[in-house]
Amino acid sequence: MRSVCTGKDLGALLPRSPDSLRLSSTPPIAERAGRVLVVEPETERRSMLRALLEHEGYDCVFLPDGDELLRLTAEYEPDLILLAADLPTMSGLELVGDLRAMDPRLHYPVILLGTAADEEEVARGLLAGADDYVPDPERQQELRARIRVQLRNKRFYDALERVRNERDNLRRDSQTDPLTGLLNRRSLQAEILSRCQSGDRFGVLFMDLDHFKSVNDRFGHEMGDRVLVAVAAVLKLALRPGDLVGRYGGEEFVGIVAGAGPESARLVAERLRRSIELMLPPKSGPAKLTISIGTTVFDPRQSDERMEDLLHRADMALYAAKRSGRNRVVLVAPGQSLPEAVEQDARGSASMSIPFTTPPEAPQTSVLPITDVPILPLNRLRSG
Repeated sequence: MRSVCTGKDLGALLPRSPDSLRLSSTPPIAERAGRVLVVEPETERRSMLRALLEHEGYDCVFLPDGDELLRLTAEYEPDLILLAADLPTMSGLELVGDLRAMDPRLHYPVILLGTAADEEEVARGLLAGADDYVPDPERQQELRARIRVQLRNKRFYDALERVRNERDNLRRDSQTDPLTGLLNRRSLQAEILSRCQSGDRFGVLFMDLDHFKSVNDRFGHEMGDRVLVAVAAVLKLALRPGDLVGRYGGEEFVGIVAGAGPESARLVAERLRRSIELMLPPKSGPAKLTISIGTTVFDPRQSDERMEDLLHRADMALYAAKRSGRNRVVLVAPGQSLPEAVEQDARGSASMSIPFTTPPEAPQTSVLPITDVPILPLNRLRSG
């Protein structure tokens, strides 16, 4: 059975020494609001702890044993746990280990309360995961100070976690598209550049929704945004584990297919095309959606291959897919200069390869570091 502090002033029960009065007379506001969970089986010592904590202004919950500790810790979210080292059904040291394993992302400071100044017992408690060990809780001045230190450390820890979370949120916002939650253009280019520099083989898919302008014109931009969000979700689900997809801008998406050669990149692209063709668009929106995909691969054997060449080749493949009827996949492999046969599958999608030569005017610059990835202004030769 648990008991809760009532907030009644029991200061008269505390020692009236000048030192104790000095420590407890003006506790910081943040500490007075601290939540303390106490596990103490001895009635007399529990009463002493109750008086001390109420006098300090803490919000506290008392337990006579550790049976409910884990559940109440998750429910109550204390700022500090005072835990008796000796409990009726289990060791306080065991409970400390269970607390630490409960959720590694959370930290609840734990002060173990012992019964004797046994150096070996103190060492075992600290090694078990306790933040502090008080061999004699009857030394109330020392106990108050140790409680305040742990609550102060908890405030610092929580403040640091908030800073880390804000930093992670800023980093995520800088790397993702705010509408779809996918990687944004700069993140995609950084990822492609990193893979080019590492010499890994991979495929790049440039994807563009067909006739998307008519969706905005007929149904409005709000529906257009809903369509983009739905398409992003379908593309993400259709990719293999380890592959990436992002929004390049407008109705354009880019996929990165890990470890892919020309044929496997084409097969992944065809699966994405088919997934969009079969998807159910948002209610009250267009009856059907299709997507055109330009595909190419990075060949690490071509030492002069640059990210700009790779992206331009994929962009030209996408232009060819648009020009040849939309709702199809076009593959342009590295170094191709002759047309390949157009393959029509049973569902009406096509896969073909067209000649491609790197434009002679492309600048021969060295690869930029990832932190300096530019936003490449690719020429758009297609529409819709």
